[in-house]
Amino acid sequence: MRLRRPAAAVLGLLAVMPALAACGGDDGVTVGDIIGARQDDQFIQDGQKSSIALPIGRLEVSMGEASTELDANDTRQLEPVTAPENSAFVPITWQYDAGTFGDYADYLDTDTRPVIDLVADGAKYRLPSPESTGEGAESFYVLVTGDLADAKEATLSVEFDDVIQTVDLATGDREAGLAAPLYELKPRKERTASCTNQAEFDLPKLARLGDFSCNITRSADIPYAGGAWAPEGTAWRVVTISTVARRYDVIAADLRSGAIYVASAVESTFRLGKEKPTKVIEDREFSACPDPERGGCTSVYHLIFEADEDTSERLRVDQGYELTLSSLWGGGEGKRTVEIEGTISVKLR
Repeated sequence: MRLRRPAAAVLGLLAVMPALAACGGDDGVTVGDIIGARQDDQFIQDGQKSSIALPIGRLEVSMGEASTELDANDTRQLEPVTAPENSAFVPITWQYDAGTFGDYADYLDTDTRPVIDLVADGAKYRLPSPESTGEGAESFYVLVTGDLADAKEATLSVEFDDVIQTVDLATGDREAGLAAPLYELKPRKERTASCTNQAEFDLPKLARLGDFSCNITRSADIPYAGGAWAPEGTAWRVVTISTVARRYDVIAADLRSGAIYVASAVESTFRLGKEKPTKVIEDREFSACPDPERGGCTSVYHLIFEADEDTSERLRVDQGYELTLSSLWGGGEGKRTVEIEGTISVKLR
């Protein structure tokens, strides 16, 4: 089974570009303004690099040396800028790596974007929310109140779905709070196992579901899934299961005639031990029931369970298929539709 993998994405900074005067002491900039740096000006080599893990990827941030003067070749508009009295420019380069947790993207089910504030001298400055567009890092200056010493002690506050993390941009020290498990999350090992032999169907005598198949991914425990953080003391146990049912043959008692059916609809329910999933996400990109091209039903489900150390590892899937008559042979007879039921029982991990 092939799962979606979002490509690594980069922040597209929707920067506020103030109109800069060509010369003079009043450059038309005020505290809180964001000034785009040159595209090739990256504050990485001369700054502290910090990393903030979010459910949608890692935000890599570097802060350069604060200053009160920007030369013309520092700004995207190629014009010099002077900070007003008691203010300074904080240079930042950031890059959003959405591929970091791409293995878990199928379970996120969220459009939430991080809310980011730069904090300097006790004041907060809202930065444009990262967008997963573009390539390469983005660099900009934020005009903050206070002297250079205050600017050098700037911190970043990143809120995602009510969970706030802070990072000291000068030292890289971080307070992750409830997001701490994200930093222990490893890339998912690519392993898909067959669960076809763990499926049992209640079929009439002389009936055969010959091409049924089942595949399941390795399960994982993650802190954020289904658009929510896991309750404290638990994690979301996630797993993806794919089933395919196409042709179903019913042979008459005379063994000389019969009917051929094709799966046309399916209903599935899931249990981890006795627990129902908190959310079932059907992967509509890879699911097709009925499948207009190959016939039959292909179903891909991303399952999310609330789990702790006592949660069962036994996954049970109950499926009911409706099958539609495709053809008769040997003068046989058949109903327009028939139904069959099956159970898959597989141990995770």
